Amino acid sequence: MDMIKVSPVGKCGRHIWDEKGRDQIAGIFISYAEDIVFSLQFMFYENGDLIMPGKHGSRSHNQRGDYCAIVFDYPSEFLISIGGSFEQMNKKLTVLSSIKFGTNKGSYGPFGTPSTENVDKTDFFNFQIGNYRLFGGFYGSQNDDSIESIGFYVKAIPSSIINLKDSTVNVKKEKDEED
Repeated sequence: MDMIKVSPVGKCGRHIWDEKGRDQIAGIFISYAEDIVFSLQFMFYENGDLIMPGKHGSRSHNQRGDYCAIVFDYPSEFLISIGGSFEQMNKKLTVLSSIKFGTNKGSYGPFGTPSTENVDKTDFFNFQIGNYRLFGGFYGSQNDDSIESIGFYVKAIPSSIINLKDSTVNVKKEKDEED
Protein backbone atom coordinates (compact mmCIF):
# COMPACT_ATOMS: atom_id res chain seq x y z
CA MET A 1 0.00 0.00 0.00
CA ASP A 2 1.23 3.50 -0.82
CA MET A 3 2.17 5.64 2.17
CA ILE A 4 3.03 9.27 2.66
CA LYS A 5 5.91 10.07 4.99
CA VAL A 6 4.96 13.16 7.03
CA SER A 7 8.02 15.28 7.78
CA PRO A 8 9.33 14.74 11.29
CA VAL A 9 9.42 17.40 13.98
CA GLY A 10 12.39 17.86 16.25
CA LYS A 11 16.03 17.46 15.30
CA CYS A 12 16.96 14.38 13.31
CA GLY A 13 19.62 12.53 15.25
CA ARG A 14 21.96 9.73 14.38
CA HIS A 15 19.98 6.87 15.96
CA ILE A 16 17.10 6.46 13.49
CA TRP A 17 14.11 4.19 14.04
CA ASP A 18 11.33 3.33 11.60
CA GLU A 19 8.10 1.36 11.96
CA LYS A 20 6.59 1.90 8.52
CA GLY A 21 3.59 -0.29 7.79
CA ARG A 22 2.85 -1.02 11.43
CA ASP A 23 -0.57 0.55 11.23
CA GLN A 24 -2.65 -1.58 13.61
CA ILE A 25 -1.62 0.26 16.78
CA ALA A 26 -3.00 -1.27 19.97
CA GLY A 27 -1.06 0.58 22.67
CA ILE A 28 1.59 3.14 23.57
CA PHE A 29 3.99 3.06 26.52
CA ILE A 30 5.49 6.37 27.64
CA SER A 31 8.26 7.14 30.12
CA TYR A 32 8.42 10.86 30.98
CA ALA A 33 9.15 13.56 33.56
CA GLU A 34 7.88 17.11 33.94
CA ASP A 35 9.64 18.54 30.87
CA ILE A 36 10.92 15.53 28.91
CA VAL A 37 9.67 12.35 27.28
CA PHE A 38 12.35 9.75 27.90
CA SER A 39 10.98 6.96 25.73
CA LEU A 40 8.11 5.69 23.62
CA GLN A 41 7.24 2.09 22.83
CA PHE A 42 4.38 1.00 20.63
CA MET A 43 2.29 -2.17 20.64
CA PHE A 44 0.85 -3.40 17.33
CA TYR A 45 -1.29 -6.20 15.99
CA GLU A 46 0.47 -8.08 13.20
CA ASN A 47 -0.85 -11.28 11.66
CA GLY A 48 -3.20 -11.80 14.61
CA ASP A 49 -0.49 -11.39 17.27
CA LEU A 50 0.38 -8.54 19.61
CA ILE A 51 3.97 -7.42 19.11
CA MET A 52 6.11 -4.83 20.87
CA PRO A 53 9.16 -3.73 18.91
CA GLY A 54 11.99 -2.05 20.79
CA LYS A 55 11.71 1.03 22.95
CA HIS A 56 12.63 4.35 21.33
CA GLY A 57 14.48 6.96 23.34
CA SER A 58 16.35 6.46 26.59
CA ARG A 59 18.11 3.16 26.93
CA SER A 60 18.44 3.71 30.68
CA HIS A 61 16.15 1.88 33.05
CA ASN A 62 16.80 4.11 36.05
CA GLN A 63 15.09 7.35 35.01
CA ARG A 64 13.16 9.27 37.58
CA GLY A 65 9.76 10.14 36.32
CA ASP A 66 6.42 8.69 35.43
CA TYR A 67 5.32 5.85 33.23
CA CYS A 68 2.02 5.46 31.44
CA ALA A 69 0.61 2.52 29.52
CA ILE A 70 -2.14 3.40 27.05
CA VAL A 71 -4.06 0.40 25.74
CA PHE A 72 -6.49 1.09 22.91
CA ASP A 73 -9.86 -0.60 22.57
CA TYR A 74 -8.55 -2.35 19.46
CA PRO A 75 -9.87 -2.73 16.75
CA SER A 76 -12.60 -0.13 17.29
CA GLU A 77 -10.21 2.57 18.63
CA PHE A 78 -7.59 4.08 16.35
CA LEU A 79 -5.17 7.02 16.26
CA ILE A 80 -6.44 10.30 14.75
CA SER A 81 -3.98 12.92 16.11
CA ILE A 82 -0.54 13.41 17.61
CA GLY A 83 0.61 16.66 19.21
CA GLY A 84 3.29 17.98 21.49
CA SER A 85 6.48 19.96 21.63
CA PHE A 86 10.24 19.74 21.24
CA GLU A 87 12.66 21.94 23.13
CA GLN A 88 16.17 22.82 22.08
CA MET A 89 18.27 22.32 25.20
CA ASN A 90 21.54 23.48 23.62
CA LYS A 91 23.02 23.65 20.11
CA LYS A 92 23.42 19.87 19.97
CA LEU A 93 20.50 18.54 22.00
CA THR A 94 16.80 18.68 21.16
CA VAL A 95 14.31 16.71 23.28
CA LEU A 96 10.64 15.80 23.08
CA SER A 97 9.25 17.84 25.99
CA SER A 98 5.61 16.78 25.70
CA ILE A 99 3.37 14.51 23.65
CA LYS A 100 -0.34 13.74 23.46
CA PHE A 101 -2.35 11.28 21.41
CA GLY A 102 -5.94 11.50 20.19
CA THR A 103 -8.11 8.61 19.10
CA ASN A 104 -11.62 8.36 17.73
CA LYS A 105 -12.71 7.58 21.32
CA GLY A 106 -10.76 10.12 23.40
CA SER A 107 -7.40 11.69 24.15
CA TYR A 108 -4.34 10.72 26.19
CA GLY A 109 -1.89 13.19 27.66
CA PRO A 110 -0.17 15.47 27.52
CA PHE A 111 2.79 13.57 28.91
CA GLY A 112 5.56 15.98 29.89
CA THR A 113 5.13 19.76 29.74
CA PRO A 114 6.16 22.21 27.04
CA SER A 115 8.50 24.96 28.21
CA THR A 116 6.84 28.27 29.04
CA GLU A 117 10.18 29.98 29.70
CA ASN A 118 11.98 29.19 26.44
CA VAL A 119 9.11 29.60 23.98
CA ASP A 120 11.57 30.81 21.31
CA LYS A 121 13.42 27.47 21.65
CA THR A 122 10.27 25.34 21.64
CA ASP A 123 8.71 23.81 18.51
CA PHE A 124 5.06 22.82 18.84
CA PHE A 125 3.38 20.30 16.55
CA ASN A 126 -0.15 19.08 15.97
CA PHE A 127 -0.74 16.35 13.39
CA GLN A 128 -4.38 15.66 12.51
CA ILE A 129 -4.74 12.33 10.71
CA GLY A 130 -8.52 12.42 10.41
CA ASN A 131 -11.31 10.16 11.52
CA TYR A 132 -10.35 7.36 9.15
CA ARG A 133 -7.89 4.53 9.56
CA LEU A 134 -5.11 6.34 7.70
CA PHE A 135 -2.27 5.90 10.24
CA GLY A 136 0.61 3.94 8.72
CA GLY A 137 3.36 3.82 11.37
CA PHE A 138 5.88 5.96 13.25
CA TYR A 139 9.49 6.92 12.62
CA GLY A 140 12.00 9.23 14.24
CA SER A 141 15.35 9.52 15.96
CA GLN A 142 16.66 9.26 19.48
CA ASN A 143 19.67 10.04 21.61
CA ASP A 144 20.81 8.22 24.74
CA ASP A 145 18.36 10.14 26.94
CA SER A 146 15.22 10.87 24.93
CA ILE A 147 13.35 11.21 21.65
CA GLU A 148 14.94 13.76 19.26
CA SER A 149 12.37 13.64 16.46
CA ILE A 150 9.11 11.95 15.58
CA GLY A 151 7.13 11.62 12.38
CA PHE A 152 4.57 9.23 11.02
CA TYR A 153 3.25 7.64 7.87
CA VAL A 154 -0.26 8.00 6.52
CA LYS A 155 -1.88 5.71 4.02
CA ALA A 156 -2.97 7.12 0.69
CA ILE A 157 -6.67 7.99 0.85
CA PRO A 158 -8.66 5.23 -0.81
CA SER A 159 -11.24 6.36 -3.35
CA SER A 160 -13.94 4.61 -1.30
CA ILE A 161 -13.80 7.34 1.36
CA ILE A 162 -13.83 10.26 -1.06
CA ASN A 163 -17.37 11.49 -1.46
CA LEU A 164 -17.68 13.73 -4.50
CA LYS A 165 -20.74 15.88 -3.86
CA ASP A 166 -20.51 17.73 -7.18
CA SER A 167 -21.34 15.27 -9.94
CA THR A 168 -20.01 17.73 -12.55
CA VAL A 169 -16.43 17.03 -11.43
CA ASN A 170 -14.50 15.14 -14.09
CA VAL A 171 -11.57 12.99 -13.09
CA LYS A 172 -8.71 13.40 -15.52
CA LYS A 173 -6.34 10.49 -16.05
CA GLU A 174 -2.63 10.96 -16.39
CA LYS A 175 -1.30 10.35 -19.92
CA ASP A 176 0.46 7.15 -18.86
CA GLU A 177 -2.83 5.72 -17.57
CA GLU A 178 -4.73 6.44 -20.81
CA ASP A 179 -2.48 4.23 -22.95
